[in-house]
Amino acid sequence: MAPKGSFENNFANYSEEAASHILNKTKDGISEKFEVKLRNFKTTKLQLLTTKMGSDIYHDSTVYTGSAGLALYYFMSSLGKNEVSHETLKNAIPYLDLENLKGRKISFLCGDAGPLALATVISYRLGSRKNELPDYKSLVQRLMALSSLLNDSPDEVLYGKSGYLFALLFVNKHIPGKEVIPSNHIEKVISSILKSGKQYSMLMKSESPLLWQWHEKIYFGGAHGIAGILYMLLQAQPYISMIELRSFIKPTLEWLINHKFPSGNFPSSLGSGSGDRLVQWCHGAPGFVPLCLLAHKVFDDDNYLRIALQCGEVIWERGLSTKGYSICHGVSGNAYAFIQLYQATKKPVHLYRACCFMEWCALERPGTELHAPDRPASLYEGLTGRLYLAEDLLRVSEAKFPAFTL
Repeated sequence: MAPKGSFENNFANYSEEAASHILNKTKDGISEKFEVKLRNFKTTKLQLLTTKMGSDIYHDSTVYTGSAGLALYYFMSSLGKNEVSHETLKNAIPYLDLENLKGRKISFLCGDAGPLALATVISYRLGSRKNELPDYKSLVQRLMALSSLLNDSPDEVLYGKSGYLFALLFVNKHIPGKEVIPSNHIEKVISSILKSGKQYSMLMKSESPLLWQWHEKIYFGGAHGIAGILYMLLQAQPYISMIELRSFIKPTLEWLINHKFPSGNFPSSLGSGSGDRLVQWCHGAPGFVPLCLLAHKVFDDDNYLRIALQCGEVIWERGLSTKGYSICHGVSGNAYAFIQLYQATKKPVHLYRACCFMEWCALERPGTELHAPDRPASLYEGLTGRLYLAEDLLRVSEAKFPAFTL
């Protein structure tokens, strides 16, 4: 019987035979047959998305629930495609609504930083090629001006400073060699995140040297919690001193993983009464996979890899969420944990599992989405997220969890 909140996983466990129709002969990519399925899925659903679901795409201008999510999809699809990419990049422009940004929210996913960071990179890459966007330098100024919101923003990824930090790192990554966002600006954001983490830890007299709260709860997961904040900080490691890394970030990570359930899953928050129930990116094991894999790399500690692999087993067993197919709290987001495990280990079992979860999302069997998404076209709740996953599986070595992994 399936655990509460998930459907029973009836996919065959990995074997060469089970994987033969999904993976290629060398087991380092998908088979031609599965590739055709994914391309057909993409073509059909992108048509649906941009026609019949058009009004829902423009629900707002954010990456999370709005049009900028589709702009991010087009941007990601353009990567590594040389000259053809300029046409794909131009497809993104109508989905960037820069005129109506309010300047009140700071993060990449739910604030102004996402559309501005995306527009900056796209404008730079298009140069003078029929570029309808403002000059990238003026967009950088608008993005940096959002730092005026730092003191009034939370620290987490979805709405807060960590989400702003991602936007800054995103711009510098995709405009390499220029340091478009100066180091001291990025360091100021990191310093603000660490300062509030230290202050709240002292206030709560916590054993963890860093502690953050959101809506008066100490969340643990990827979206609102410590796992997401630490993951952003580790991705910004070149801007962080060794003292902060060793004396604050690593002990906080150790404190966090000590709350792991015996199953390998994690609670949604400190003292949560919901128990060992949620297995989704925003709360539970899937949000810890990228954190532990990066910590394994940064600190050269095999225990982090072991925990990430244990999370993978939890997700395989309980990750076919009854909430549906979304990136945030559904099966697409859970599939990314397997992609990340595959990238870290090169073991085909993880790629096979990611493909099984993709297949579940593509088939849309009746009764496999018990909670219809609020925003059915969006990146983090709806169809754009499944398109993003399908595109990433077509070139799995370059795949990145959208708006979370650089």
